[in-house]
Amino acid sequence: MNDLDPIIAGLNDKQDLNDKTVLDLFTDLFVEKGPKEVTQEFLLDFLRIKVYEGGERSELASKLVDGIESIDVDFYTDYLREIDSDTISFAPFYSPEYPDRLWKIPDPPLCLYIDGDMESLDDGVAVVGTRSAKEHRLEFVHEIAHALVKMDKTVVSGLANGVDAAAHQGALDAGGETVAVLPGEVQKIVPAGNRDLGDQIREQGALVSETSSKVGIHRGRFVERNRVTSGISTAVIIGASGETGGTIHQADFAQEQEKPRFLYDPEIDDGQSPTKVFDKGFRGFKNIDELKELLNSDFSPSDPKTPVPTELDDYDCG
Repeated sequence: MNDLDPIIAGLNDKQDLNDKTVLDLFTDLFVEKGPKEVTQEFLLDFLRIKVYEGGERSELASKLVDGIESIDVDFYTDYLREIDSDTISFAPFYSPEYPDRLWKIPDPPLCLYIDGDMESLDDGVAVVGTRSAKEHRLEFVHEIAHALVKMDKTVVSGLANGVDAAAHQGALDAGGETVAVLPGEVQKIVPAGNRDLGDQIREQGALVSETSSKVGIHRGRFVERNRVTSGISTAVIIGASGETGGTIHQADFAQEQEKPRFLYDPEIDDGQSPTKVFDKGFRGFKNIDELKELLNSDFSPSDPKTPVPTELDDYDCG
């Protein structure tokens, strides 16, 4: 752990500084010093100079100064030591373990907490949907996950009941890896009824969170985590959706992030392939063969890794 890690953990928990421009501002800082060399005092001096210089980053620098000065650094220092002893990895944005794809989204988290195999985040496809999916859809989502495993893909979802749980279980049953993005701290699996499933995911993939134990779970967290679910994925598949709810928010994030996006649209009209999802650029498919064709088509080219800015390449940030 270096002096910067607890500060980044504290800033990220504030949730109002998850913005690409924050990462860019820190990248400017790392031109002068590597992450391991940045003390709190040096960081504050750097930001105060940015405030004094004015310009478009002045207001952001001022917010960062206020945020840093209010952080309980002792808490985050102890917390990062605690999770390290539990073999949970802390991945700030300057770490090699931080997923490169998150650099491409408008509102990336400043860090992630990863309990499990960090490499399982490298080539994931999100399979998500409503908690109240029809039974025939849940059965097909299980098949989708199985097919993705056979394509050497990691299944990414949110560990909620319904489509999420079916996607995770399908990947596990196929002997593949799956990643669950949680709405709260990585040590607390929710909903409680999916704890056994979460324990299996930890052993056969990874549990991921962007917040520490200092941040409680609230309704907004279930929406905010969706941008990470799609953000770390190469594509987004919706197995079932209502007219409103979390799946629609996930569809919004997938559209905003310009991810290849697909919606299961069976022959039977059961009301869970709403037009508003298609309006967000989702392509429909009726069977596994059609999905495979879409995933391999020009519509969904393989997502090239976005390199961490070259300023960070010169540093050993791990």
